Amino acid sequence: MLKNRKLSRVISLQGWREFRTLCEGKAEKLNRDFHVISRWEPTSQVCSECGYKWGKLDLKVRTVQCLNCGDEHDRDENAAKNINKVGTGHCHDSKRAQRQSKTTSVASVNEASRITSPEGR
Repeated sequence: MLKNRKLSRVISLQGWREFRTLCEGKAEKLNRDFHVISRWEPTSQVCSECGYKWGKLDLKVRTVQCLNCGDEHDRDENAAKNINKVGTGHCHDSKRAQRQSKTTSVASVNEASRITSPEGR
């Protein structure tokens, strides 16, 4: 069925929807919080320590050294740290936080971000 051009995308997305529904149900059952972040969040493009944005990288680039703070990050570990920060209420880009989107917003619009605050960490 995935070879059908008209149905393949819908069928693929249904699998992710079912997974998300199961995770939401389990979180509710165990009295845990379940947060959904925007799919456009630049998690692998931002330093998890200082918030410096270096931009898009090729997938073959696995480690990145931040030009601002000098820390060396593994691409996946850096993205995981950024996802955790965004999921707990901190955002990278205030323009993205203000935009109304179909996914649930995690951070409030008026909340200051620790990543972009002028005081540092």
